[in-house]
Amino acid sequence: MTWLFISTVVCLHAIPSAIIFCRDTKLSSNLWHNLWDQFGWHLQFSSAYHPETDGQTERANQTMEQMIRTTCDDLANREQQLPLSELAYNNAPSATTQQSQFYENYGQNPTIPIMANIENPPPGT
Repeated sequence: MTWLFISTVVCLHAIPSAIIFCRDTKLSSNLWHNLWDQFGWHLQFSSAYHPETDGQTERANQTMEQMIRTTCDDLANREQQLPLSELAYNNAPSATTQQSQFYENYGQNPTIPIMANIENPPPGT
């Protein structure tokens, strides 16, 4: 599990200065505490029934839930819809920065599936 975290989070986004988690016993194990200590991370646990602890994540989750509800006719296929919903969410401009998360991370907007076969896509796509 430690390697999965390093290979999917750290290698793409660098070492975080703080991580906010729900109060899950899996995340309070010695394995994770050793990882936090090794990298000097500060682990913060959110309070049960207090989503305002991490309002930004709660808002992102609400948006993602709404996107999945509006794009999935059948809840059985929501697992297949999730990656495309994530792409759409990460490609949407932020109200704060006026740029997408994808652009903030990579310096360009992604080529989305519908644009993949267009020879000269519009600028910024």
